[in-house]
Amino acid sequence: MNGCWRGIGIGLLALLLGACDRPAAPVASAPPTVTAMQVIRRDTPVATEVIAGVKAFQEVEIRSRVGGMLDRVAFKEGHRVRQGDLLFAIDPLPLDAAVADAAAKLAEAEANMIRARQDVERYKPLLVDNAIPRQTYDLAVSQEKQAVSVVASKKALLDRAKLDRSYAEILSPITGQIGLQNVEVGSVVSAGQTVLATVSTLDPVYVYFSVSETSLLERMRQRPALAQKDSPEAANVKVEFLFADGGAYDQPGTIDFADRAIDATTGTLLLRAKFANPAHFLLPGMNGRIRITYDLIKDARLIPQKAVTELLGKEFVNVLRPDNTIEVRPVTMGSRSGELWVVAAGLTGEERIVVDGLQKVQAGTVVAPTLITEEGTPGATPPVQPAVQP
Repeated sequence: MNGCWRGIGIGLLALLLGACDRPAAPVASAPPTVTAMQVIRRDTPVATEVIAGVKAFQEVEIRSRVGGMLDRVAFKEGHRVRQGDLLFAIDPLPLDAAVADAAAKLAEAEANMIRARQDVERYKPLLVDNAIPRQTYDLAVSQEKQAVSVVASKKALLDRAKLDRSYAEILSPITGQIGLQNVEVGSVVSAGQTVLATVSTLDPVYVYFSVSETSLLERMRQRPALAQKDSPEAANVKVEFLFADGGAYDQPGTIDFADRAIDATTGTLLLRAKFANPAHFLLPGMNGRIRITYDLIKDARLIPQKAVTELLGKEFVNVLRPDNTIEVRPVTMGSRSGELWVVAAGLTGEERIVVDGLQKVQAGTVVAPTLITEEGTPGATPPVQPAVQP
């Protein structure tokens, strides 16, 4: 019996030792989760956006052409005024006195001229009979000419005094909207210096912006006809104004001015676009962006910018194969369209690409994808082919 129990114990020990030598069964790990989307295919405009500022079509600072005390304000601040409307009035009394003084001096000069002319007419017949010296006659003629010139001078001074008197009433030089008055009634204004108010025309308005030299060269190489202002390509360029909140102005614009040279300090070219503004929605001083659409790419391949990785100056995307394995594919990128990037080469448009979770994957990795649409909402997940296990 003892030998029997000894044999059983030895057998159990051998079984235990054999179990310890066997390798443990592998534990399968869950594949990493990523977010993917189908490559977008649609006609895509080629556009660029730059910072821009709105300025009035015309903006005139109202100044007095004569000095004096401000006597009256004849407009309502912020209202529309028409060309020729009375805006301000300067105290006319000193100007009226200047006109009266100039008129009196002109009358005195005319009286002297008449007397000198009479002397010449009286001396002329006496000169024939040698009744007076020639010198006396010549002196009378000279005094007459001098009197005539004095009359002309005094008449010019009277005209200037009358003109200054007319400047006492300050009229609007243009039709537009007037701002705040800068000077109160009773204040003394200086001729040509004191800004009384500002009038701006708001329909149309100008929008000024600058484009970089590199961007300009790129567009010129792609579309040389854009450099010709009267070409059909230049006429078809679409210009939009975008407000600071991202909204687009509903009126299209046209580029009507390009500066003659590149700014050497900033390396940019100044451009100007003109926009109709019938509702006065665009105001001088408003800042926003100009979107210029140069071309339209038919059936473009679009992917989010965050789906592209760069390495050593080259771009790559992670393509999701039918079996949910990753393929790292080199691509050539084109222009940007908002948050999307046009793929110039490398994708057919039928692929699914990884947009989130790039740090979890590498070539050949099996992943658990969640498909989304362009708007970020969940999309339909197609059937998955089995992955080939090494």
